[in-house]
Amino acid sequence: MNLQKIMTGQYVELPKMLDARERRQFVQQKLLSEHQLPLISFTLNIVGPIKVFPLAIRTFEEGLSMIRTQCMAWKLPIIEEKRIEDITGYEAFLVIDSDARTVKEILCRLEERTPLGRLFDLDVLSPDGSKISRTDFHMPPRKCLLCNQDAFVCSRSRTHSVDEILTRECEIMEDYFHHQYAHQISSLAMASLLYEVAATPKPGLVDRDNSGSHKDMDFYTFQSSAVSLNQFFEEFTLCGIKNHERSCEDIFALIRPIGIQAEAVMKQATNGVNTHKGMIFSLGIFCCALGYLYGNEIPYTEASFRDTCRQMTAHILDDFQGITLETAKTHGERLYARYGITGIRGEAADGYPTVFETALPVFRQYRNEGLSANDAGVLTLLHIIAGSVDTNIIARSDYETFRKVQAQIQSMLNSGIDTRDFIAEIRTLDQEFIKMNISPGGSADMLALTYFVASL
Repeated sequence: MNLQKIMTGQYVELPKMLDARERRQFVQQKLLSEHQLPLISFTLNIVGPIKVFPLAIRTFEEGLSMIRTQCMAWKLPIIEEKRIEDITGYEAFLVIDSDARTVKEILCRLEERTPLGRLFDLDVLSPDGSKISRTDFHMPPRKCLLCNQDAFVCSRSRTHSVDEILTRECEIMEDYFHHQYAHQISSLAMASLLYEVAATPKPGLVDRDNSGSHKDMDFYTFQSSAVSLNQFFEEFTLCGIKNHERSCEDIFALIRPIGIQAEAVMKQATNGVNTHKGMIFSLGIFCCALGYLYGNEIPYTEASFRDTCRQMTAHILDDFQGITLETAKTHGERLYARYGITGIRGEAADGYPTVFETALPVFRQYRNEGLSANDAGVLTLLHIIAGSVDTNIIARSDYETFRKVQAQIQSMLNSGIDTRDFIAEIRTLDQEFIKMNISPGGSADMLALTYFVASL
């Protein structure tokens, strides 16, 4: 960890810190005198001469938000809130209309629940100014961040250096926010899978109406699969964050073992059915790319995101080199040898043009026209089928049938039918696909990715 990069604040001399302590005591006494109610005094325990830097500010704001949330959840009215922002450290004071012991006990539980709690200095003062202690609730004293000794003992004997303690404090803060971000991204990823399977009607695909052309899976199979993958989307994101200083190609190699494990867990959840193998691949790349951008503090834009995906998969098409019809072993290799179709690998290498150049613009247009997320998704799916090569359709039929299906859907889109009438047309198309045993699974994956990117 590079402390010099993190600690970008002003040095604070001891006299300034002593002045800040006196000021804090004055504010506390003033608020207690005015309200005659318990008072929460909140600061951070940051060692060393630099007290305010971006990571510490973010931690302070997160802690203050947690305090407010706990007060709201336990119906503890906040009568007044005051804050001080100084180079000596941010401070917050909250006057609470409740019993002081109740407030302290709730905040102690908060400190125990979150990793950031180790850095919180949460004092609760009674109306008479006396401080409520953790020991009043038979809670053990705080432990040292670096060893199992009481924090007071280590502090008094100066067992650890300032840099050692500060490094550990920054690690706690960074790790918390890394996991918070990864959890947010994984939730969006899982939601995109649920939105896709819920979008109804979809021709030949599993939805809320039927199982399409699939006899081995249904709507609930997909939901079980999506939920089982949530933890892995978080791992993909964390992999990008924690390895952000490495090359994108190196990171891509690191997420492959995660993908293999995710596929195994998915099949456990679905009794061996392959519901989301393609999405493990693509959403794995998407989540990891977002983690990489986050770790490098690069703002998310569609351009920066697509460029990262391209860099990660720069050599993904190398496996096709030298492939001929005679040497092709898989369906994908045969399609490449016969038609030059690169499938999902080509999508990844090109930064997913089907999502960003075909699907996302029309999805946003439909949403701006007032269509629901369901109807906009269903209509976007038609554009995806018409504008890309779906190897799943080809696998279940042949290339000529795929081209006829594309032409049929393109004709529907060009017909000028009111979007509200399309739903009935799609239900008819659904029955045709089922009779032909056609399932545009690749296009469904692109729709899920579109839901995901739109949610960003």
